[in-house]
Amino acid sequence: MRAAPKHVGESIVATAIARDVPIYRTPDARRPFLHLANPTAVREPLTFLVRERRAGWERVYLPIRPDGSTGWTRDRYLRLAWNPYSVRVRMRSHQLVLLKRSRVVARFPAAVGRSVLPTPKGRYYIVDLLKQPDPNGLYGPFAFGLSAYSHVLYSFGGGPGQIGIHGTNEPDSIGRSASHGCIRLRNEDIVRLAHTLPLGTPVTIGE
Repeated sequence: MRAAPKHVGESIVATAIARDVPIYRTPDARRPFLHLANPTAVREPLTFLVRERRAGWERVYLPIRPDGSTGWTRDRYLRLAWNPYSVRVRMRSHQLVLLKRSRVVARFPAAVGRSVLPTPKGRYYIVDLLKQPDPNGLYGPFAFGLSAYSHVLYSFGGGPGQIGIHGTNEPDSIGRSASHGCIRLRNEDIVRLAHTLPLGTPVTIGE
């Protein structure tokens, strides 16, 4: 069994190349416990962050509840690529840190969830990127959807309570605990990240 990634500071991104991707609890399981459609409901390619490798198989983080869910799928359903980028969110200092090969590239002030609607801590990844119809609207010009979900809200704005990283039309909230659980950035900062980070980029949220 091989751990992933083997290159320090890099991760493996797995992009689906099949319309249906079966997910197994173990490589020895007789039947999948889950099927995921490609593309996703928002017409983005189905993408995973690889956690572990075995010959012919990948153990991947899944974009579902509960947070941190994993499963195994076969290599033949996937296209694999190295990704040098990662993101850390430091909630106490209200900061998002962009890294490339484990070296800090930039630090951005951020707003995180307030105490009654906290941003969930853990290791996640970028599932999708949505260009917003109004760049001056609630979510700014872009919004990343993460594999994280609110532990308080099970539906929000017509969605399932998915946690995102996005811009904002409330720039005064940046640097505070002010959101419903998402990470807010200045609009110019989310534009930079939208043009830098591929789907599958790992995002670690901590204190």
